[in-house]
Amino acid sequence: MANTAVAGKRDAEWNPPKRFDHAYSGKLTVRYLPQMQVIKACTKLFAKYKIEAKTTLRQHGCAAITSDTSCTVIAINKSYMGATPKAVVRHETGHCNLWPANHPD
Repeated sequence: MANTAVAGKRDAEWNPPKRFDHAYSGKLTVRYLPQMQVIKACTKLFAKYKIEAKTTLRQHGCAAITSDTSCTVIAINKSYMGATPKAVVRHETGHCNLWPANHPD
C-alpha cells in the first residue's frame, strides 16, 4: 500500500514491515463493525478457522486467511483509541500477506 495510514500508535508493531505492507493479491473481504461487535466477530472468526488467538476489549480488528486465495478482515467502523479504520485494515492486510501475529520485522 502506498498510503501512510497510522493508527496513532508510535510502536513499531502497528504497521507491517514493507514486505507485508501491500495490497492482498487474492479476494479480500473487509467487514467494518462497531468496536464491541469487532470483539465478538473476531472471536467467531478465530473459532471458525481454528486460529489460536484471543480477543481483548481493546481490539481494533482481526484477520483470517480463509483459503489459499482469500482473507477476511474485520475492522472498527470508526476511530477508536487512536486507531482509524483505514489503519486497522492496513495492519490486518499485513496478516493476510502472511505477517505473523507476533509482529516480527
